[in-house]
Amino acid sequence: MRRPMIPLLLLALALTAGSASAADRWLHVHVQGHDADAEEVHVNLPLSMIEAVLPTLEQHAFEAGQFRIGDELDGIDLRELLAAVRDAPDAEFVTVRSASETARVAKEAGFLVVHVDEKSGDRVRVRIPLEVVDALLGPDGQTIDLSAGLRRLAEFDGDLVSVESNDENVRIWIDTFAEIR
Repeated sequence: MRRPMIPLLLLALALTAGSASAADRWLHVHVQGHDADAEEVHVNLPLSMIEAVLPTLEQHAFEAGQFRIGDELDGIDLRELLAAVRDAPDAEFVTVRSASETARVAKEAGFLVVHVDEKSGDRVRVRIPLEVVDALLGPDGQTIDLSAGLRRLAEFDGDLVSVESNDENVRIWIDTFAEIR
């Protein structure tokens, strides 16, 4: 399960490393390896600190907490697509089954949900509030605005990403620091 772990963590951090509406909101990342010599990683960051740092990050297409979506999505109205998902009833939208895994994308109780179950027993769970996805999409529909999306994220509690694999377990969540689990 190691191959998708780094991109998954980066995506999760990008989706969750944002600003807070209150100083007591925190982003938590916990990685626990299963080997005898495995490292354990705990990252606990106040969202207000991340908000202060985000505008200073300027790399390639990332500037002041925003980046443009690639040209491959030109011609797709992401705002209309998101509105259709938001207005649709709770449902499983996509399921892909292969010999090695099953992937599922659904809308459940106001959340965009992605589940991947591998035959090896590895599992990935992603649960992002649709309000956050909506806020992430900039006004032009072709820009991801991390600052706006992440301000909305500060209003939610709970797990965003969990990965259970033979190599390690990963958990990413938002709450108040006193609620660390």
